[in-house]
Amino acid sequence: MISVEKAVQIVLDTINVLKPEKVQILYARGRVLAEDVISNEDLPLFDYASMTGYALRAIDICKASSRNPVPIHLDGDITIGQKWETPLKPRHTVRINMGAPLPAEADSVLPEEHAVRDSSKKVLIYKPARVGYNIRMKGEDIPKGTLVIPRGKKISATDIGILSVMGLAEVDCFRVPRVSFLTAGNGIVDVKAPLQDGMIRSSNRYTLHSQLAEYGAEPFDLGLVKKDKKEITEKINDGVKYDLFINSVGPSFEDFSFIKRMLEQIGMDIKFWKVAIKPTTPIIFGTCNNTPIFSLSGNPFSFFLSLEQFIRPALMKMMGSQIIKRAEVNATLTKDLKSDSRSTSYMRGTVVLTDEGFSVTPDFKKSSSIRAFASANGLIVMPDSINYLKAGSKVKVQILAEPKNGN
Repeated sequence: MISVEKAVQIVLDTINVLKPEKVQILYARGRVLAEDVISNEDLPLFDYASMTGYALRAIDICKASSRNPVPIHLDGDITIGQKWETPLKPRHTVRINMGAPLPAEADSVLPEEHAVRDSSKKVLIYKPARVGYNIRMKGEDIPKGTLVIPRGKKISATDIGILSVMGLAEVDCFRVPRVSFLTAGNGIVDVKAPLQDGMIRSSNRYTLHSQLAEYGAEPFDLGLVKKDKKEITEKINDGVKYDLFINSVGPSFEDFSFIKRMLEQIGMDIKFWKVAIKPTTPIIFGTCNNTPIFSLSGNPFSFFLSLEQFIRPALMKMMGSQIIKRAEVNATLTKDLKSDSRSTSYMRGTVVLTDEGFSVTPDFKKSSSIRAFASANGLIVMPDSINYLKAGSKVKVQILAEPKNGN
């Protein structure tokens, strides 16, 4: 039996990053960049007014005051998209709209409230201005040659805005993993089927589809089958044609052993199948024809735990992400916590953020409880070296969803 850390490392060492592809920026949100985005021009491309006012030379109005206004000549107006063709003469000004390019020789923009038009051709200036006042300089935001967005970053909506400003209509992104999955086992029925005595609905099938999509992968459901060797073999052979294949069996260890034997028969190279983790999670990981394969237990929490601790990191690496693991925080326990295991233990919890920091309340419902997932937004992690923590102790928590506000 190997540790969680060792198992995750084996997974990451086995997984390869998928090849890049060109993606239009409007479809790139949530994708991972496969290239450094470097600016090929200065942004802004020219000096422009950051507010509406009068473009002028600061030296011409250095002695201006409320008692001694300085008269200067008004040459006209500049609007956005318009270029002033001639350099500004000494003691001349141009009224300029915010965002309009600055005339040559102008080095300051004075707000309109500090000036009064004396006539159609003359303005009285009542306040001095320093050089660069209310001006955004060429290259001030992004100088040419600057690394703007690094390779490996997941693209956000604001990133797309930056890419558009830079004139990039498409970028190289790592390909989205195509992940197939199969749900197998007796006594399991689809959500639409009538529920007879002794049967359970296949909730994991829907959890898996949704989680894969949330992680950024493209899920392909190969269906729900019973313990039929021929049918399962056919499905497995279909599954390994994708970038990653996952199969989930019923909650019994007998179901799990049945699938393990079948995977071995098709030639799967098993990397590990016993991990020191609690809740006890039978999990097989290996490859077949270079396709990574995970086989998971059907217990709801064990199933979810395997997704979070092993499959999510694998997908993050496949997509080229720089951030492989969930964010972790140190939180204060609100209740005593026990673990009778020599394994790394995980427990669902509710994380709250207050002015004093993070706190977490353990959920003591059984691992088979479906309802417990509704309020849990974190996973409490207890190392194998600790079996008891008092309320008030600090504990590591993996953040699954936004913490609640406790203020």
